[in-house]
Amino acid sequence: MKKWITSAAILAAAFFVYAAPAANAAEGVSAEHGSWLLLMFFTINFVLFVSVLVYFAGPPLRKFFADRAVTIRTALSRLQSALAAAEDLANKAAARMAALSAELKQVADELEQETAFQVGKVKDLAKSTAERIRRDAETSHYAMAEAAKRRVRAQLAESAATVARDLISRNFQPNDQSRLIDGFMDKLGGGDPR
Repeated sequence: MKKWITSAAILAAAFFVYAAPAANAAEGVSAEHGSWLLLMFFTINFVLFVSVLVYFAGPPLRKFFADRAVTIRTALSRLQSALAAAEDLANKAAARMAALSAELKQVADELEQETAFQVGKVKDLAKSTAERIRRDAETSHYAMAEAAKRRVRAQLAESAATVARDLISRNFQPNDQSRLIDGFMDKLGGGDPR
């Protein structure tokens, strides 16, 4: 029934649109001067058009705009929660960056201290090694000097023995030999030393 009434209203509005200029032409009223009847037909036509539009297009439009509002509100709330989460992550990242900066400074300080400690340790080790090498060199020097002295003494003793042997064999007489043996025997026997 509603569809029939709506169809009749649309046909009447269309008829009035074409009937009004025909009525004015029949009365001899020109369209340029206008008439109250023509204004009334256009007004009725507009009112019918708007009422049909509101009647048929109103509920779908209301539903569309309500759905669109719900969609916009949902998207807005989701975006606001995403914005809050992003701000929270940004704050956490800034705090982490500050913590990392402090941790980096601490690691650099520790590394510098460890480097200074290791450099000191290497320096002390180098000093002790140099001192040990110096002591070893001195010991080796003294040992080599003593060995050289012993070799020189041995060489001198050998040379002196050779020279003494040569002298004794050249200048030693048989009576010197008996006198030496007698003197030696006297010393052993506790006799009169000369």
